[in-house]
Amino acid sequence: MRLKFYLIAFLLVGGAMQAQNYKFGKVSKEEVEETEHPTNKDADAAILYKKQYSFYDYNSTTGLSLVTRYHYRIKLYNEDGFDWATVQLDEYKSSNDEEKIYGVKGYTYNILDGKLVDEKLRKDEIFDEEISKYRDAIKFTMPSLQAGSVVEYEYEKRSPFLTSLDDTELQATIPIKMMEVKVEIPEFFGFVSHYNQLASLFIPIDKTSEPFNMHTQNNDYLQTVYTITKENIPALKEEVYVDYLYNYAARIKWELQYTKFPNQPMDYFSHSWEDVSKSIYDDGGYATELRRSNFFKDDVDAILDGASSAEEKLVRIYNFIKSKVAWNDYIGYTAENGIKKAYKEGSGNTGDINLLLIAMLRYAGLESHPVLLSTKSNGVPVFPTRSGFNYVIAGVQFGEQTLLLDATDKNAAPGELPERARNWQGRIIKDEGKSDWVYLLPTYKSKELNYMNLQITEDLKLKGKYTGIYEKLVAKNFRDKYKGINEESYLELLQEGKGDILISELTKENEDAIGQNVKEVYQFEINNGVEAIGDKLYVNPLLFLSEKENPFKAEERTYPIYLNYPVEYASTINFMIPKGYKIESLPESAMVNMNEEDAKFKYLITQSSNFLRLETSIDLNKSVFSANDYEHLKNFFDEIVSKHSEAIVLSKIEEDNGSTELTEGRR
Repeated sequence: MRLKFYLIAFLLVGGAMQAQNYKFGKVSKEEVEETEHPTNKDADAAILYKKQYSFYDYNSTTGLSLVTRYHYRIKLYNEDGFDWATVQLDEYKSSNDEEKIYGVKGYTYNILDGKLVDEKLRKDEIFDEEISKYRDAIKFTMPSLQAGSVVEYEYEKRSPFLTSLDDTELQATIPIKMMEVKVEIPEFFGFVSHYNQLASLFIPIDKTSEPFNMHTQNNDYLQTVYTITKENIPALKEEVYVDYLYNYAARIKWELQYTKFPNQPMDYFSHSWEDVSKSIYDDGGYATELRRSNFFKDDVDAILDGASSAEEKLVRIYNFIKSKVAWNDYIGYTAENGIKKAYKEGSGNTGDINLLLIAMLRYAGLESHPVLLSTKSNGVPVFPTRSGFNYVIAGVQFGEQTLLLDATDKNAAPGELPERARNWQGRIIKDEGKSDWVYLLPTYKSKELNYMNLQITEDLKLKGKYTGIYEKLVAKNFRDKYKGINEESYLELLQEGKGDILISELTKENEDAIGQNVKEVYQFEINNGVEAIGDKLYVNPLLFLSEKENPFKAEERTYPIYLNYPVEYASTINFMIPKGYKIESLPESAMVNMNEEDAKFKYLITQSSNFLRLETSIDLNKSVFSANDYEHLKNFFDEIVSKHSEAIVLSKIEEDNGSTELTEGRR
């Protein structure tokens, strides 16, 4: 019996020693010595422990505050994980109140001479920074970082914004070993929790009820308590062509449906997108702002002089706004400064500029309305909450069509939105706050048209002329990426990834003509474009225009494939067969369709005399493909890469020596 007792005691003590201690400051030597994540060998870092505790604190002097306490313990497996040791904590503020962060405390843990040592985050390593009119931040980087470090920090955030519960994030781009979440909401606030419907991971939540202590004589109030305890949460999977990865993270959104404070009537909040849109329309002062015109009418009358059509009026006003008022990089769906002040000062946020645009378009007789939307970084609005929107653009009705405009983007033509605003669908608000959905992703096709004339020189170099024509959003992307870059720097960028190439005689047209096709032309010479083996020459006529690898390498896909906009990439190559050579073999022509009209690939090659002509195109006719289409899309690009890798084979023409000898014999 004594032996059995000792054995049980040993097992209990051993089990207790193995149990993980997540109390702040109790980092173990084993955690620091761990060299890789046990189930995700590629992880650069991992959250060993995350704790979030949100509750409402009552003070008889100041009233209620919303308090959230955070505790993070993070393992850094290598230097690529060091980004997780740089932290930014946001504090939101309004015109008369603000959030505050208190009690920032942190340590970095390392192994030195076989012993566990810690380095404290000093106060002079913690910085305050004003990010915008509505947001401050506390920033710090944990000290003494090295591969294998464990960093740990905690802090508390106090918020006066009682009806705004932050999303509860349940997943990250690195794995989470242990997570504990507790949210306590007193009965005064009627919050409903919503899981992110786009997430593939579901984490259950427990819900109970308990007394809410207000430290008053009457203490019969209750609170709802939400708790989550979850181990081994997988990282968000990084995939190509994703609109915004965190759109697909497991999280809980909190929707406020009502408030019911003691001795006060119940106050109901939005229940539908129609309600949300109407409340923004009313509270944002849209009706008042959009009726204002006295301060700009003389200027608008002048720029519209001689304009005969609605389309011409739209373009003139749109270009005038873009040149008159600069975007200050702040986003929002209300006019932060008021459209009159923004007009006079020449600067404003997205609300100032686009509501001013709508007011001017209405003054000119066009039917224009605000369109509320959520930027990509704000997520996809799934549930009807005011925070589901954070941006406003203009919509102009032409019959059944709605033309979308965003005058904050200098490079956008009418009908083109900046990438940040192309996020599924928005809500157009018409007269008296009535609203409906409008599709934000472009349905028209943009194009990149490439033309090359090629010939092989005597020293087996490839010499040619390239002409590129970029239409619509391809042209806009070109301007976004290269506008303002000097020619020398642009030439360096242009030559990258094209092999041993020398580009000369570069010309560009319409680079600054917004809405027009961009055209660029240059001469080039490539030293490594021809492979000579024996008496044969091997040439890939597509050169740097070929698709060299399939972007879709994963075996399966979790998220939709977001290609940004429908696009056609078309190339026409004219290739001169060099003197003394003939065609030995050519790639076969091919046509590939995916899901009938969703995507098309064409590869046609023909010969006429001593010229070859190759016409190839990739048509992607949708902005977004579902995850169910992934296998088809992957196979589609496999076909393209395979075809684009095929070479033309040339062989030398043999001289007819027998014919020469016969002629000489007749003499």
